[in-house]
Amino acid sequence: MTTSTTLQRDPADGRREPFSRADLERGPVRPLHEGRWANAVVCTYESGGHRWVVKDFRTRSFLVRNLIGRLLVRRESRGLVKLAGVHGAPEGAFRIDAFALAYRFVPGTGLRRFSGELTPEFFPALERTVLEMHARGRIVHLDMRNADNILVTESGAPMLLDFQSHLGLGWMPGPLGRFAQRIDLAAIYKHWARRSPDTMGPERTALLDRINRLRPLWAVRGYMGSSRDGRHAP
Repeated sequence: MTTSTTLQRDPADGRREPFSRADLERGPVRPLHEGRWANAVVCTYESGGHRWVVKDFRTRSFLVRNLIGRLLVRRESRGLVKLAGVHGAPEGAFRIDAFALAYRFVPGTGLRRFSGELTPEFFPALERTVLEMHARGRIVHLDMRNADNILVTESGAPMLLDFQSHLGLGWMPGPLGRFAQRIDLAAIYKHWARRSPDTMGPERTALLDRINRLRPLWAVRGYMGSSRDGRHAP
C-alpha cells in the first residue's frame, strides 16, 4: 500500500490535494480498464488510507491527451466538485493534473451487469440522488441511459459515475433546463421499468413515455464510449 502524504497544489484554485502525479508514478497502481483509444486509462491507487479511482489520459497519444484529455478532465472534475456532499455521487474528487482526475473508489458492479436482486429502495434512492444533483449541483448528467454509469455498491445502494457528458443548468433558459432534468429522470425510469415496473407509479411511467416519444429529436450526440471507471472491485 502506498501511504505517501505528499500533497499537490491544484493549479485551478490553489487547494492542496491528496496526491500528485509524482506519487502516482511511484505506484503501485492497479488497472481497472484500458478503454478505447480516446478514453482515459482507469486504475486504482492507494494514498492516505483511501483507495482512489484514477482516470488518466497521460499515456494516450499527443493529440488525444491534449485535445480530448485536457477537455474531459477539466469538464468532469468541475462537475464532480459541484456534487460534493450529494449522496450517491463520487466523493473527494480532484484534478491530479491537466490529464488526470481522481475520486474515492467504491466497490460495486455496474447496473448493466448486475444480476442480483435490487433492494426495494434502490430506484427511489437513485431518483433522490438525481433530484439532489439537479437542485444542489445544478448540473444534468445526460448519460444515465447507459446502465454502466450507475453503480450498484456492495451495500446495494446506487452511485452515479462518469460525468464527462454533464451540462450545467445555470446557463439554460427555464424550459430547456426543465427538459434536460426530465431527460435524466426518464433515463433512470427506463432502468426502473425494466427491473421493477410495478413499483414505478403512473407519473413516472407517463414521464418516461413522453420522453421516449421525443428521443429521436435529441438522441444523436457525439459520445465517445463508456470509460467504465471502477464499476467492479478488482
